[in-house]
Amino acid sequence: MKMNKKILFSMLFFGVSSMAFSEDYFDYKALLVGDVNGNIIKEDNSSTVRPLASVTKIMTVILTMDKIKSGQISYDTKVTVSAKAAKVPYGVTLVAGKQYTVRDLLKATIIKSSNNAAYALGEFVGGSIPNFVNMMNQKAQQFGLYSLRYCSPNGLPPSYTGSCMDQGNAKDLYKLAQIVVKDYSDYLDFSRNKVDYIDNGNTKVSSTNTLLGNVIGVDGLKTGYHDAAGSNIVLTAIRDGNRMITVILGSAHAKDRNAIGAREINEYYANGYGRNNNYAQNTNNNNNNNNNSSPNKGNKISQFFNSLVGRNSDGTRKIKVVNKNDIVAIVKIGNDKFNLYPAKDVEIEAKEKPRLKYSVTLNPGISRQSRGQVVGTYTATDGIQTFTGELIMK
Repeated sequence: MKMNKKILFSMLFFGVSSMAFSEDYFDYKALLVGDVNGNIIKEDNSSTVRPLASVTKIMTVILTMDKIKSGQISYDTKVTVSAKAAKVPYGVTLVAGKQYTVRDLLKATIIKSSNNAAYALGEFVGGSIPNFVNMMNQKAQQFGLYSLRYCSPNGLPPSYTGSCMDQGNAKDLYKLAQIVVKDYSDYLDFSRNKVDYIDNGNTKVSSTNTLLGNVIGVDGLKTGYHDAAGSNIVLTAIRDGNRMITVILGSAHAKDRNAIGAREINEYYANGYGRNNNYAQNTNNNNNNNNNSSPNKGNKISQFFNSLVGRNSDGTRKIKVVNKNDIVAIVKIGNDKFNLYPAKDVEIEAKEKPRLKYSVTLNPGISRQSRGQVVGTYTATDGIQTFTGELIMK
């Protein structure tokens, strides 16, 4: 049988959003913006308890990854989907009695926000849904996130679950997001993907986070919606090593929620938060108003600021131009689709990150068994610089 090696390119060029957003930037019930270290930049009704909807799934993923960390299971462990899990509405199609890997169920839960996949993980990790929900609440208490109350592994409202409403406030969700990016970095390896495939490439999962690829640096974390909750989102973005978190709860419309998220992220970086920009600028302004100030003080301040943000004296800094966690391309072999990733990060000293165009060369004889192996090479160029490296199929 002749093997189909057609490459379906899915290049991750992050740029300024071209999405059509509405103008209602105040369509929310709660808002919080902060850095990854707990410094809150902006908050509004951040202590008000709100329904979580699918933001609930963050805790489901945490408990699953805890079990992976403990060595009790792995990403490749097979999970048999129960009839009850298969019937849970909204998400990818899961077949009752069929086995899926933990990795596939995590992809469906994080990327597609599949309620049935989260339910299947809850049954598998907890032994039963009531026990798993108890584990979720115990974990929230362990983290000190006392506003969080979990009633399900997926955040569906009581009309579906017959239980209570999953709920919490923006402040505790912000703290939960801090924990995820610091201690559960594998989460971001899933959430940064706009598109992925499960069930040996037979099922496509597309992200519910439409800011991915449309707002620079966005790589997570979780969206949520039902009628009682409105549109929720816990966002995180990173630019030049500076990570921020935004929590938006209770928007009437997803397009407004997304517009608010895009605005808050862009304003955060434009204002230099997380980099002590404001401190350096204010110090410089004060010195300019001092007639006795030394003409060298401005240079000293510039040097001090450069040291704070990791810049060299010439304004350059270490930039990761190729990220081993970014999908370079998708390869189709028969009916199966696999992601291609750079084998290694590539870092350079530069003032700004270049925009790269990729080309891919595949090795002969690639098959489904090549997963996890080097299957070819990439060439990336901005027209001036060129970078090459090996590609791994996953």
